[in-house]
Amino acid sequence: MFNVIVRARKDSKAVKYINERNYGGFLKVSSLGGGRRFEEVEDKLKEVLEHPYIPILLFGEKEKELMRDVIRFVMETERPFYARSLRTKKVRNMRVDELYANLEEIKARFRLGLEWKETYVLNPKNTFGIEIHPDYDLYLAVGDDFRKSMKEILDVDLGETSLVLRKLLNQEVYFSGPNKVAEVSKKLGVLTEVLWKCPCTEDVSLESIIEANKGYIEAFVEASMTFLRQFEGYDIIVPWSGGKDSTATLILASEVFRKVSAVYVHMEYEMPETEDYVEKVAKKLGVELIKVDVPMPIDKFGMPSHRNRWCTKMKVEALYSVVKEFENPIIVVGDRDSESAKRRLKPPVIERKTQFGKILEIMPIKFWSGMMVQLFILMRGFKLHPLYYEGFYRLGCTICPSLAEWEVELLKRRGIKNLPKGY
Repeated sequence: MFNVIVRARKDSKAVKYINERNYGGFLKVSSLGGGRRFEEVEDKLKEVLEHPYIPILLFGEKEKELMRDVIRFVMETERPFYARSLRTKKVRNMRVDELYANLEEIKARFRLGLEWKETYVLNPKNTFGIEIHPDYDLYLAVGDDFRKSMKEILDVDLGETSLVLRKLLNQEVYFSGPNKVAEVSKKLGVLTEVLWKCPCTEDVSLESIIEANKGYIEAFVEASMTFLRQFEGYDIIVPWSGGKDSTATLILASEVFRKVSAVYVHMEYEMPETEDYVEKVAKKLGVELIKVDVPMPIDKFGMPSHRNRWCTKMKVEALYSVVKEFENPIIVVGDRDSESAKRRLKPPVIERKTQFGKILEIMPIKFWSGMMVQLFILMRGFKLHPLYYEGFYRLGCTICPSLAEWEVELLKRRGIKNLPKGY
């Protein structure tokens, strides 16, 4: 979660409007009280920086000198932050939609921006030069099996722990050390295509990435935990698929709340090893695990398709069959901005209408990248789901129509026969 900091109270009004309109009011907006010199804002700056949310500092063109002094001060705190001088005299003079676009681009910088220090270091200044886009994601290709799959299936060499920029339409750029080594199209419904490749690999240890990013990840963890603490007193329910996002969400929730219930909806055509992974992690976390088995009668409804995803409806109904038994439930989900534009445009808290009344759904890792999620899980002493080490980006069912040809090929190598139509 973010704390958007501006110089003047009138500037904060413009940002607060966007906060209410686009983020449900769940960002924090602060002003420095209107002072134009650093000495006039120093005390207020110290006060607003005490909040755990990640600082975004916005200034007008006439405030560049103040901005430089503020940046020097914030850098001494060693916290992740980003500052921008807008192309307008005052923040409040910028058109609302342009100001919102700036915020979306800055938010993306926090999950995509990098610097290279003999390893990958998250930094919104992005001296590494990653292409920044609000709908892109960043994740790590971890494990020897991932590397082996890329070589055997696509003839692409990756170094140890490759970095992957996931763009629109499942197009991925692979980095090995500081080098771009390949670009691969994993577009749904068509064969996987290597657009170009370069034999210029460089090994990067996963341990070095974890160590270099501990402070950055923990800052986001504390921001997300502060967001979660607003919902003390509810019955906390985490829908858990075993995937990285719901796993990170469950770990977070278990660190904030005394009691957490994890609901694992086990679909008939579940991905291999998921049930075993869920049971082991739940036991280690000490959370209540509620399992619901859902049959998938494809003989009756046919194979799921993008136009007829009857399986999703059954999965949601199974979840709600558990949720309705709680007196004061709230659902904590692992939705993230970079999964899709549709998810990015949702505020961090939404209200769902169900047959048993309205229920809140909250998203504590909404502003994280896949890489941040992976590092957090590993930092907490857990392994990722085994399929991530083989080359999967996301998990679902083996007959899911959203599986790319790449993922289907990985399942075939495991001997899985129930696959989407066309494969």
